[in-house]
Amino acid sequence: MAGAGLRAARAIVSVKAGRLIGMILRLEVFEHIQRQGMRYFDRMPVGMLTTRVTGDVEAVEEFFSSGVAAVFHDILKLLLILVALFVVNAELAVYVVAVLPFLVIAGVVFSRRSRRDFGHVRTQVSATNAFATEAIIGMEVTRLFQRREHARARYGEHASELCNAHLATVRNFALFFPTVQGLAALAVTLVVHFGAAGIGAGTFSYGEFFQFYLLINLFFEPIRTLAENLNMMLQAQVSGERLFDVLDTPPEILDAPDAKGAEEVRGAVRFDNVGFGYKEDEPVLHRVSFSVPAGSTLALVGPTGAGKSSILNLISRFYDVQSGAVLVDEVDVRAYARRALRSRIAIVLQDVFLFRGSVLDNVRLFDESITREQVEAAMATVHADGILARLPAGLDAPVEERGANFSAGERQLLAFARALVHDPAILVLDEATSSIDTATEKLIQQALDALRADRTTIVVAHRLSTIKTADNILVMRRGEIAEQGTHEELLAAAGLYRRLYELQVRA
Repeated sequence: MAGAGLRAARAIVSVKAGRLIGMILRLEVFEHIQRQGMRYFDRMPVGMLTTRVTGDVEAVEEFFSSGVAAVFHDILKLLLILVALFVVNAELAVYVVAVLPFLVIAGVVFSRRSRRDFGHVRTQVSATNAFATEAIIGMEVTRLFQRREHARARYGEHASELCNAHLATVRNFALFFPTVQGLAALAVTLVVHFGAAGIGAGTFSYGEFFQFYLLINLFFEPIRTLAENLNMMLQAQVSGERLFDVLDTPPEILDAPDAKGAEEVRGAVRFDNVGFGYKEDEPVLHRVSFSVPAGSTLALVGPTGAGKSSILNLISRFYDVQSGAVLVDEVDVRAYARRALRSRIAIVLQDVFLFRGSVLDNVRLFDESITREQVEAAMATVHADGILARLPAGLDAPVEERGANFSAGERQLLAFARALVHDPAILVLDEATSSIDTATEKLIQQALDALRADRTTIVVAHRLSTIKTADNILVMRRGEIAEQGTHEELLAAAGLYRRLYELQVRA
């Protein structure tokens, strides 16, 4: 009864400790990923990061829940039985010990091969999950272009690679376990041979030999169990290394030790000879300089790839410049605390992301300090109250994954309300009216005109009709400012802006 009680207590304690370690590790990895700069997510697929937070953490958690206690128990049991073997008959115990070096060598060779193969398994799991995530997100495109069979074939390739990686680990165990069994049989054979000779010579009795024989069988039992737990331990080791690869990757964007708050930011923005590229040897912006006075509106136009969105990313400090400086209220953005700076900037993107939850949650982004009345007022300002009128639950209406139960135009209206309810000093619109019909666009323009008096507004737009009233327009080309001025000034200059405008008017 006492033994059963101790085993039950050990199981409860080990499982509880393992789950607690898993929870702490999962939170730490997730939080560290959130601290990373955007460049990190540019090179790390979503499916791969998801595998780190889920599969790799689970492997470590499982080992601490059931493997660690078993390993320590087996090692202690092994040592006690070994001592007992020497106590019963030291001469025969030497033959048992003689086999141990071969067991150690087999274990080292096996662990090296298995670590390599388990690493390959985890890599293939990440690749398979990354492809599956991408394929599910892009399901609409796949169906529109009839690429379902191609996607299935590619996923089949990933699944085949994963299967082969798992089979490689199975082959290792298929060789390792017979090796352990063979060495155990060799030890028993040596004991029987020399034990029989000892009995014949009268060195020790039948009872002593039988006692030793029972102990040697018990001796190899924990060795077999250790070999089985070695599988779990190696998986946890490989997963742990992958997790620490994430944890040991320092965030590229860090706050200065004396980072300042941004509560009093008015919104003046200035680029001072800025050079920037997403890769060191591929510059996107070349010596870009301009100023946006607080409360004014700047529009960025130009061909695709001219560097417009890069300018927006630098204002919010999603990336750091390679040369020059980006200043807000004449203070380098690197001197502000990132969280404080971004709390004063609201961005509305072309592709709006909505979270699972309610309309209220998505507009105030789960910030309980923002009241329902403030949300309702913001919705009315951007003329999104029509959305609430068609929803029986109003602000409490559910939002499906990625806002699938709302149209593209409705998602953008909700994004406008989200931006406005946070009362930013700087309002950034990146192709924010591209999915809104002309009638709705006029309503949005009326709301934005009222907001620009107290906010710095930076607009990226291909539809030049939406930026006629901007205080200043920058025409970007190949990462440089080709032209700048008001709508009328640029038309009179008869340059790139005028050609773009005339093309749109003719269209």
